[in-house]
Amino acid sequence: MSLALLSDDRYASLFSPAQREAINRHIPWTRRLREGRSTRQGADIDDLPAYVVEHRETLVLKPNDEYGGKGVVLGWTVDDHEWEQVVRVALHETYVVQEAVAVPREDWPLAVGGSVEMVDMAVDMDPYLFGGRVGGVLIRLASSALLNVTAGTGSVVPTFVVEESGEGAS
Repeated sequence: MSLALLSDDRYASLFSPAQREAINRHIPWTRRLREGRSTRQGADIDDLPAYVVEHRETLVLKPNDEYGGKGVVLGWTVDDHEWEQVVRVALHETYVVQEAVAVPREDWPLAVGGSVEMVDMAVDMDPYLFGGRVGGVLIRLASSALLNVTAGTGSVVPTFVVEESGEGAS
């Protein structure tokens, strides 16, 4: 829900131009799903639920009070009927609707039956910052569109930094 506040045009005046630029660059369009009007990138939306139903392919619905991917529905993974059903339920609970963000996919080595295969996986890489410096990285991988370890659709993988020394790789 905090992302809905940050990306809502009604609150833009609370932020400096530099802050608004950072918000626009890093925060996807997010709104609490409810009846009524809204905006997206400065354009008026007369009926938010109708807009959400129409733009299923580019939107995600998320319950505000859950974790671990529970209840998250990726619009492009369901048909129109299922999406409309989820929108109806979400209007009576506390949900946010968010624009889909492209998740990079890459081939990763996977040990299968004693051999290693390269498998196409969605990748989420999140650096840990300590005192303004990167001190580690969390990497999650998933073969599905929903990249969440708790939901059973992803895995955390070990991360190694390999640096070359004067003697070769270390």
